[in-house]
Amino acid sequence: MTSLGLLHFALMIAVLGLGMTVFLQPKGTRQHRLKGRAFVGMMLISNVAVFGIYQDSPNMGVFHYLAIISIVSLVLAVALLRVPGLSQGRRVAHGHVMLWTFGGVVAAGLGQGATALGYSPWPAIVLALLCIALIAAKYDFAKAVRRTPRN
Repeated sequence: MTSLGLLHFALMIAVLGLGMTVFLQPKGTRQHRLKGRAFVGMMLISNVAVFGIYQDSPNMGVFHYLAIISIVSLVLAVALLRVPGLSQGRRVAHGHVMLWTFGGVVAAGLGQGATALGYSPWPAIVLALLCIALIAAKYDFAKAVRRTPRN
């Protein structure tokens, strides 16, 4: 594994744990914001590192395209909170985008694991994204942000 590959792998393992704690803890708290910033920073560094990893193919592959989608979703999630006029709806949208961003990490990790074992990554990626869709449909983001302390 290259040094970029090792950096990417280590950051993604950390992001999996951190992302889960951010999702499960109360929204809008100081801890949520600090952990969220760390999550976004690690995700951006890891996604940029992906563009230096070409072990499977000399061309861009599925994981490079997933990194592009991830970067776009991170920028969107941050913009939803930073653009003036923050509303309840934008806070809910931020939660959805961040959930899908986290789901992308899970999907890419499972897909990469399948690839390493000699299988197609797509069944693992699709299954992970279906699970995220189920969570997104069932989780009440509006309730989560309504009970949010803003300290």
